[in-house]
Amino acid sequence: MEAIKIYTTQKREKVSFDPLEPGKVRMYVCGPTVYDRCHIGHARPAVCFDTIRRYLEYAGYIVTFISNITDIDDKIINRANELGIDYAALATRYQDEYERDMSLLGVRSPTIRPKATEHIPEMIALVETLMEKGIAYTTSRGVWFDISKFEGYGKLSGRTTDDDTTEHRVEQDTEKRNKQDFCLWKASKPGEPAWESPWGPGRPGWHIECSAMGGKYCANQLDIHGGGADLTFPHHENEIAQSEAATGQEFARIWMHNGFITIAKEGEDEEKMGKSKGNAFWLHEVFADYPPAALRLWILGTHYRMPLKYAGESLASAASGLDRIYNCLEAVARAVGEKPAGKSGKGGKLSALAEDMDKKFRAAMNDDFNTPQALAVVYDTVGALNTAIKDKAASANISELAAVLTSHLSVLGLPLERPQTGGAEIDKLMELVIKIRETARKEKQYAISDQIRDGLNTLGITLEDRPGGTTWTMR
Repeated sequence: MEAIKIYTTQKREKVSFDPLEPGKVRMYVCGPTVYDRCHIGHARPAVCFDTIRRYLEYAGYIVTFISNITDIDDKIINRANELGIDYAALATRYQDEYERDMSLLGVRSPTIRPKATEHIPEMIALVETLMEKGIAYTTSRGVWFDISKFEGYGKLSGRTTDDDTTEHRVEQDTEKRNKQDFCLWKASKPGEPAWESPWGPGRPGWHIECSAMGGKYCANQLDIHGGGADLTFPHHENEIAQSEAATGQEFARIWMHNGFITIAKEGEDEEKMGKSKGNAFWLHEVFADYPPAALRLWILGTHYRMPLKYAGESLASAASGLDRIYNCLEAVARAVGEKPAGKSGKGGKLSALAEDMDKKFRAAMNDDFNTPQALAVVYDTVGALNTAIKDKAASANISELAAVLTSHLSVLGLPLERPQTGGAEIDKLMELVIKIRETARKEKQYAISDQIRDGLNTLGITLEDRPGGTTWTMR
C-alpha cells in the first residue's frame, strides 16, 4: 500500500498511516444536525473527507466510510415547533436537502449513514455500561458523565478539567458534580419526543450518538475519525472519554479536523461562518451563480487543515479553472477522434510524462492529502495535453496522458464533463413564482396561493413561509 502521512490532532504532528486491519480503513466523519438548509460551512468537511476517502481507495484500500445524521436535538425540536410541524418530518426534509446538495457537490454517499433515532438501544446500552462502571451518574435532569473519573480527559484538545469555556447543547444542571460533566441522556420535558430508558423517558445527549454508532459499525475502534475543527472540543473530546471509559480501548487512531471557513464583512475582522452568526451563505444561493463543481474546486484549492476565506471572486476564479480543464478535455476528445490512434508510443515522452504526473499527484496526496499541490499537478497535466495537441502528438499518447488526468479528477471528485448551467435561471423563475403567490395572499386569494404551493409540491419543490419571507427547496 501507499506510504501515507496524516496529521493527527491528538499528537499535533503527521504520523504514518497504519490501519488496524491491513488493506482496510474504518473511517467515521460527523454528519449534520438536520434542522435547516445547508451552507458552505457544511460543504467543506463533506468535500474534504469525501476526497480523502476517494484517495484512500485510489491508493488500494477498502474503505468503510460512516457519516451520521443527527435527527433529534434541541435545535430540531425548537425549529419544528416554530414551523408547527413534526420534528421527524422536519429532519427528513432537511436530510433530503442535505443529501441533494452533497450529490451536486460530487460527494459520494457513505457506506453507512446511521441516524441517531434508529440507534437509541445502542446508546442506552453504552450509558448503562458507564453507569455500571461508576463513571456516569443521574440527576433529576438526566444522566451525566463524570469527567473526574476519566484520567485522559483533555488529551485531544489540550484543555484542562478546570477550563470553563465549554459550549453546551443542553441547559446546565446545578446538580452536576463538575461543571464540565456532559450529558449522556437528557430527561424529556412535557410535549418533547422521548424514548423509554432505565432512567425514565428522555433522549440521548449529542455526544453519545457518535460513540454508539461508530462503535457498532467499527468494533469500537476507528482508523480515522474526522470532522470540523469546531468539533474538537467538546464533541470529540467527549466521544473519546465515554468510548474509552466504556471499552478500555483507543477509540480512534487518527483524529482529523478541517479548518473553518471565514468571512469578513466590510470594516470587520474575519469570523467563523455559521448560521448562528447570521453570516452563512446557503448552498442553493451559491449554486445559482456557480456550478457546484466550482465550489468543490475552490474548497480543494486550500489544504483541508487551513482556514478558508469566502469571497465571490474566489469562486469566479475556480469557475475559470474548471473551464480550463473542460476546454482541455474537449480538445482531447476532438484530437483523438479526428485521427487514427497510431502507434502506442509506450516509453515515449508523453508516456514518461504520464507516469511522472501520477507520481507527483500521489506524492502530494500522500503528504496529508495536499489537494492544492495535487491540483497544481492537474493543471500541469492540462498544460502538457494542450501542448501535445498543438504539436499533433499521436492520439494514443494523448489518450494515455488524458487517462491520468481523468483519474486524478475522479479522485478529487470533479466531474469529467462540463457541468450543465441553468441554476440562475431556475432561481429567477422561483423568485417570480413566489412574488406572484405573495401578491395572491395579500389580496386574500388564498385558493390561488394554495394552488401554487400544492402544484410546486407535486414537482418536488417545497415552499416554506418564514417571518422574513418565503423560501423554497427542491427535493
